[in-house]
Amino acid sequence: MRASDYIVSFLNECGIKDFFGYQGTMIAYFVDAIGKNKNVKNHVCYNEQGAALEAVGYAKASGGIACAYSTSGPGATNLITGIADAYYDSVPVLFITGQLNTYEYTNVKTIRQQGFQECDIVNIAKTITKYSVQITNVDDIAYEFEKAIYIMNDGRKGPVLIDLPMNIQKSEINISNLKHYKPDEKFIKIDYEKIADEILSTIENSSRPILFLGNGISQTLESIHKVRKLVDLLKIPVLYSMLGKSFLEDSNPYNYGFMGSAYGMRYANIIGCKKADTIISLGCRLNGRTIGLKKDKFNPNAKIIRVEVDNEELKLNVNSNDICYNVDVNMLIDYLLQKLIIKPVLYKKEWNEICKIIKTNLINIDNDNKHFLPNKYVNIVNKFLKENSIVVADVGQNQIWAAHSIKIKNNQKIIFSGGFGAMGFSLPASIGSCIVNNKTNTFVITGDGGMQMNIQELQLLKNEDLPITICVFNNNSLGLIHQQQCDFFNNKFYGACHEGGYSAPDFSAIAKAYGIASYRVDSLEQFEKILNSYDNSHPTLIEIILPVGTKAYPKTYFGNEMYNQVPYISQETLDELLKL
Repeated sequence: MRASDYIVSFLNECGIKDFFGYQGTMIAYFVDAIGKNKNVKNHVCYNEQGAALEAVGYAKASGGIACAYSTSGPGATNLITGIADAYYDSVPVLFITGQLNTYEYTNVKTIRQQGFQECDIVNIAKTITKYSVQITNVDDIAYEFEKAIYIMNDGRKGPVLIDLPMNIQKSEINISNLKHYKPDEKFIKIDYEKIADEILSTIENSSRPILFLGNGISQTLESIHKVRKLVDLLKIPVLYSMLGKSFLEDSNPYNYGFMGSAYGMRYANIIGCKKADTIISLGCRLNGRTIGLKKDKFNPNAKIIRVEVDNEELKLNVNSNDICYNVDVNMLIDYLLQKLIIKPVLYKKEWNEICKIIKTNLINIDNDNKHFLPNKYVNIVNKFLKENSIVVADVGQNQIWAAHSIKIKNNQKIIFSGGFGAMGFSLPASIGSCIVNNKTNTFVITGDGGMQMNIQELQLLKNEDLPITICVFNNNSLGLIHQQQCDFFNNKFYGACHEGGYSAPDFSAIAKAYGIASYRVDSLEQFEKILNSYDNSHPTLIEIILPVGTKAYPKTYFGNEMYNQVPYISQETLDELLKL
């Protein structure tokens, strides 16, 4: 049996059915093994960055694992953006790179390059993977792949990389000679029952508790339904990080939106930053992007309970009232559910009513602002999302519009590039998401800047005829940078719009060149008419023309507390809400 055939079969047994990559000489035997295996499918991508992000989108959408591959040298380095996205958002993706034959390496270790298209991808990737290794002995293939799969799923999840020299890929193996990996036994005993009791007691004894949901919670559909059951039983207001938006339907009466220091929802920021007396944070990094850089301004008198599997995150204190549990949040949720089914907590009517008043007063306050036109386009998208649709947002203004205005229903999900914030994420990630979601209708929310980053993946979209609708919000600028330059650089738009050297093409014409149905609209009426009539069972691109200078609001400006956002509401209204 050839080593590559063994690897593909093993990965298939681990649950990998789809591979994303770009063919090259040094990965050819591995790709050949994928092609021969009838239980898996090879998805031919058009840039290795696209392949990496397709695998990331696949894993984010399913809550499971994924795999991307590349050839050596520039192929391997092109994976880096996707590897980093997986690392910072804790996504278990296996990256496989081809490499020189081991016998091509010289004894001169200080030589700059050992051979054509060779680079030390293992060391390059070490800072953004949980494990990175080159296999130099064919008898180690079982051991290293078993180890990699274990590591990427153990504790805080994340990517791993295995570098496969070409002669290792094509070697014949004797299965009985293969070494196997056995993880070290862990003897740490955690009393989850006691922790659950302590948290529920804290909620019971507090007047204004909130639940704060983060990306550390598994996003399989089973886990999402558990979270919703937990919310129904606790009956307390719930906030979430941007990456936690899929956990609750917007219609849930305890859903009070996503909290974020710069672009969070107004009512979420007031409830979390000023009004709650207890915050139960489940699997969320309480970093500057979430609670602001001036931590002393974030609800300094609140008791904050933090549940986090990564102990390094807990070393960063929020305030002196932190209570930290370094445990698996998903296991803790199971214990909380068991206890709540037997003994529910008392309903806190007054607190829930206060949160309703805050949300009611603020939810529609921005609707008439001219800068909220993009949000109205996103609201139209909501009308056409099916129950199990996935929305994939890019990075930039479009991400903020999607985070504010997509309304989650039933089994829907929305996927973001979180910590790494990779422009160009949405198109390839939507392809992976759509494939793992049984090719169900998928929507992309992107901008003119992000769309140009991985536009070549339109060819894969066309080849596989996936039912993905791409909404390109084209304001002919890098919108967030343009907005920043308005505020802080005296309207000097270097590199951000046409007058500064940046420009955008006619995306609808480009889509047509790829053989993809496309439209160009400049009104809400045109947009809704197209969504009412187009064939959504095939790839479609809709370019939405917006004015240069379109803003993303609400936004917290430097020096303000995170609940006091632009466009400012009246001081009288703000004072009344803060007094509640």
